[in-house]
This record gives sequence, C-alpha cells and structure tokens, in this order.
Amino acid sequence: LDYDVLVFESALYQCYDADLTAGETSALSTLTGCAFGVWHTHEVLPLFEYLRTTRTSARPLHLAGIDIQPIGTNKDDRPQFLSSLVAVVDTDYAVQVSALDSTFLDVYARGGRERRAYFRTDEGRRMAEAYDHLAALLADKEAAIRGAPDGGDPAAIVVARQTARSMARYIRQQAAPTTKEYVELRDLGMAENLTVLLDELYPDRKVVVWGHNFHLRHANLEIPPDTTMFPDVAARTMGAWIHERYGDELYTIGLYAYRGEAADNGGELYRIEPAEPGSLEALFQGLGPGAHFVDLSRAIEGPGTDWIDTPITARYDGTIPLSIVPRDQYDAIIVVGEVTPRQMLY
Repeated sequence: LDYDVLVFESALYQCYDADLTAGETSALSTLTGCAFGVWHTHEVLPLFEYLRTTRTSARPLHLAGIDIQPIGTNKDDRPQFLSSLVAVVDTDYAVQVSALDSTFLDVYARGGRERRAYFRTDEGRRMAEAYDHLAALLADKEAAIRGAPDGGDPAAIVVARQTARSMARYIRQQAAPTTKEYVELRDLGMAENLTVLLDELYPDRKVVVWGHNFHLRHANLEIPPDTTMFPDVAARTMGAWIHERYGDELYTIGLYAYRGEAADNGGELYRIEPAEPGSLEALFQGLGPGAHFVDLSRAIEGPGTDWIDTPITARYDGTIPLSIVPRDQYDAIIVVGEVTPRQMLY
C-alpha cells in the first residue's frame, strides 16, 4: 500500500537504532530491539521479515518509535550516541552528557517504585533540567554538527534532540502529582515525537502508526472514564493533538473484539465474553469469527447507521464498557468476531 515508515508505540531511540541495521540483522532482532514486548509475537514477526526484504529494494520500509518510555534492552549505547554528537561542538560537555544519560539508565533500571521516588526529588528535577539543556544545545548547534566532518547521520541529531526532550518529559511524567497530568505528559510527548517524524525526518511520506486505541482516539477526553480502569480520569491523548495538526491527512482505525480470549500486557490470559446487546461489538454478532471493517468517515446517515454518530458502549480491551461516539473517535473500526491470544516468541 505504498507505506514508507512503520511506527510503533515504542521507544524513540531504540527503534531508530534497530532501523539502522534492519537490512543486515534478523527480523527477530529488529523486532525485539524496537517494539515493546506485547508485540514480540509469532503474528508480528512476518511483518519484520517483510520489512527486512524491502531494505534492498528501491523503496525501503523504515522503522521508527514515538514513545517517551525507554522500554527495551538496547539502551546501553545511548549515552555514547548522545555524547558523540555533542562532542562535535563541545568535548567537555559531551563528558557530562554521557554521565547524565548513564545515571538516568541506572535509575531507570531500579524499577517503577524506586524510579518514581528518585524522579520526585530535587535530583530528579535537576536531571530533567539537564535534559532540557541538552535538547536546547542540540537544536541550537544542529547546523554546526551537520556541517562537521564527523557529524554523522543527519537524522541522528534529530533523534538525539527528541530523545533529550523525551527523557525530560518522562522524568516529569513519573513525578506528576495527578493521574491526568501523568497520562497527558506521556501522550503529548508521543504526539510531539510523531510530529517530528512526519515533518522533519519523513516529510511527504506515507506512515502507518501502531498503538493502543486509547492513545490513537481523536477525542479521548470526551469519553466518561470508568473508575475500575487506568486511567480512572478523563484525559487528552496523542490522537487529539495529531488530529488537530493533520486533519484529513490522518486516518485512524479502532480495534475491537466481539468475544474470545486475549492476553494482557503481562501475558496473563483473560476471557472476552460475548458483547452485551446494544453495544458496538454486538452489532457484529452473527457475522462470523473474522475481522469486519467499517469506514465511519464515509458512512451515510440513515437507517441502520445512527450508532455511528451517537453514544454507544464499546469495550476497553474487550472488558470495560465505555460510552463513545464512534465517528468522533475514529475514521474506521475493525471488529474481530472471535479473538485468540497472541503467541509469544519466548
């Protein structure tokens, strides 16, 4: 379908790093180097095998990430990556940058509770400010770094700048005083990273983005929250900012399931019971176990389509009923009649 870039709700730097060697390394290595663990599956691997085959073609498919969360194993080279670019213009500051990012990775490896406690201290605040300073320097000195004999890959400077911004935002997200701020800091960061991919690194290219319905919806803030889920507050998510910025250039597809069995982020299996009568998913009852596609953006108002523009129940992760107006949230939906759990690679 003439896509040029495959973007995942996964770490910005790690996906950039995986893309550099996607034509030489195995599809498995590229997949696990970029995508979050929920996508380390037998079902997704063929996509990365296909990506690898395109790298020797006239139109290679590139890989990118947009998340501010640095989840993944291939972060060890990041301090050297950042400091090597800074060293082109300031060797003394490059040493500080390496120490900054190494310290961050050490703190990050401590795990959620201890990590958040650190980022809420004055040390955490100063670390975020240090990443702000790094991002500002990379933006200010971009032309000088690009023009130097050892300036390296032009895209690397953009990735380094956005990585610094993402780490500053991630630290502040982890220290956020409210759930709403916690959610919106991450999603605004993802929207900014995606904007940079679309406007700076891959302008005029066709891009497909993989992420959770929650992040991709156009108007998540309008959906009344359920107190049994996270987040339990109404929050603006990435899709809202991207929809505002790109309008009709954006086409968003929501994914739902009528029934079956699935696995949560941790791999635990859970049942998706047949949808309740009157819900969005129940409209597809009796159509079979396959995937059913509805283009909401071009649906004509009339008998049988009133559900597209009025509130209807649709389940978050197949279990939690939320009231949505489908066309306000998506350009299309896919409802799978019967889902099965993803098959993990390990």
